[in-house]
Amino acid sequence: MIAVSYLPPPLVHELRSRSFPRLFRMTGSPGNRGFGRVLRQRIKALINRERTPVEKAITLAYLGSFLVDHIVHAERTACQIIEKRALTEEEEKALWDGHYHNVIQTLAAEHADSETILAHLERLERYSRLPDTIYHLRTRHWRMIDRMLRQPAGGEQPEQDEVAILRKVQFILASMRAPEAKARLICLAASILADRQCWFRHLPWPAAYMQIMTDLYPFLAQYPDVLGKIIDLP
Repeated sequence: MIAVSYLPPPLVHELRSRSFPRLFRMTGSPGNRGFGRVLRQRIKALINRERTPVEKAITLAYLGSFLVDHIVHAERTACQIIEKRALTEEEEKALWDGHYHNVIQTLAAEHADSETILAHLERLERYSRLPDTIYHLRTRHWRMIDRMLRQPAGGEQPEQDEVAILRKVQFILASMRAPEAKARLICLAASILADRQCWFRHLPWPAAYMQIMTDLYPFLAQYPDVLGKIIDLP
């Protein structure tokens, strides 16, 4: 059996960069006295509060990464004091990756459904990647999508179309469709938004899709059944 090495999925990288100030207010700065103890208690309580395995996996990966920041900060400080030098970028990255794997396993082990949580954590990277079924759907209907993308977006305001699509996403989530049907429509809408990002802002398509899916996460977090179906889409 091949051993799994846990690293933060793309969604967690994006959430970290966008919400550090809020987490800073909640727990303080890595390295502050009591930071690790307080954050570990918060992580356990928040994971217990989540209803579904995918929500628990995201909370574990997201907050666990800040606990790793705290551990690496302590080791960086110790190196400066004891060895009179700064850690190299390569040393710090190796420490971070190694500690992240161990922290995730340790925090997950505190929960009875740890195996299920870790199984969903392994699949989280799928959230930020276009499912193959949606790719094939786009290929079959590309002429129609291309015509839609080439239509004027109201003067020079492509954001108007983006706002319209985001509104449709909220409408889809609130509809009576089955969770899997909602997941497929959300991924298709996100892919069209990614097309527009490439068209108007010259972003690489995978990066644009990942950014859009991160933007949609606050909406999807309110519908964990749909969130889970997105990760499970083939």
